[in-house]
Amino acid sequence: MQDLINHILPYYRDLRRQIHTFPELRYEEKITASLVKRELQKIGLTVQTGIGQTGVVAVLDSGNPGKTIGLRADMDALPITENTGLMYQSQHPGKMHACGHDGHVATLLGVAHILHQQKHQLRGKVKFIFQPAEEGGAGAKAMIEDGVLENPTMDAIFAYHNYPGIPTGTILVRPGCTMYGNTEFSIMIYGKGGHAALPEWTINPIAISAEIIQYIRELMLDFAEDLEPSVITITQIQSGIATNVIPDVANLGGTIRASSANNFQEVKKRLAQKLQGIAQHYSAVVEITFKEIYPPTINTVDETEFVYSQAIHVLGEENVNIKPSSGRASEDFSFFLEKVPGCYFFIGNGEDSASCHSSKYNFNDELLPYAMKLLSMIAIKYLNG
Repeated sequence: MQDLINHILPYYRDLRRQIHTFPELRYEEKITASLVKRELQKIGLTVQTGIGQTGVVAVLDSGNPGKTIGLRADMDALPITENTGLMYQSQHPGKMHACGHDGHVATLLGVAHILHQQKHQLRGKVKFIFQPAEEGGAGAKAMIEDGVLENPTMDAIFAYHNYPGIPTGTILVRPGCTMYGNTEFSIMIYGKGGHAALPEWTINPIAISAEIIQYIRELMLDFAEDLEPSVITITQIQSGIATNVIPDVANLGGTIRASSANNFQEVKKRLAQKLQGIAQHYSAVVEITFKEIYPPTINTVDETEFVYSQAIHVLGEENVNIKPSSGRASEDFSFFLEKVPGCYFFIGNGEDSASCHSSKYNFNDELLPYAMKLLSMIAIKYLNG
């Protein structure tokens, strides 16, 4: 396999850079989807497009009975102006591959090439899933709603993400929660406006907002003692249009990040109880609404142990580690893991790599051979037992 990877690596490195040059935001990935379709057909696979709007799916059927494994790569870019100075820097103003999805796509195309070459040595099927709109668009959910989990159904699903700050080729895996979930909230405060010189005649929603913000700070201190502390962040405050007028209404917005459904429920319950008390104290109306963005990404134990063992086999025990804590960012691969057993793991992008979502970030091409080999071996060993 290593000889094949060495042979095809320059081609898929160049494809990665081509994808990087022409980034597309969520649900706009038409150029990328077209490239993916072309490359999969060139390999010899039958391709479905338009799954979850711009998603692409192909199935490799070995012709032998067995299980079906899913492998997923995300395709979308971010609304960031690139500042890398690369020869293949983004040609789409205000858009860039600042999270490495270009590398994830190139990896999975290379894996499809490798596995197709070994097709008759496999049992079962491999479903290659090229997903749109991971960056806040819930593309995984859209693909599920369009039937990506069917025809054939999958016995397990796997995906990786590059990880800046650790050596290239280092693997991080974690059973259970590996990425926090994300729920947005909006707090509407309805007071009684009036003249700024007569605050005693009003119910000032901005003053109430300040008390709510202070309570959230205290709540965060309570959660800080937890092994996987929930995080509540206020990101928006909207109220008032004049300095001499106390407004009627204020709005606070933000996010809750938590590692489990139970932790989300605890945060919601405590917020709701406190807001009810504040509303009664001030004779105001305070309403809170929640919107789940992504659930926590929960790896199943058996599939995580399987990835861990294969990573040791491919890269050596010294390069494989248990991820010490859950990431507080969220990831919509969680929607797949709610339906199918699987594992989401991380491969080092280099100690000097800029962070994801930075205008100076770039996927490290030295990562490609490690990722191709590991994903290929995961598929081969899973299907062949």
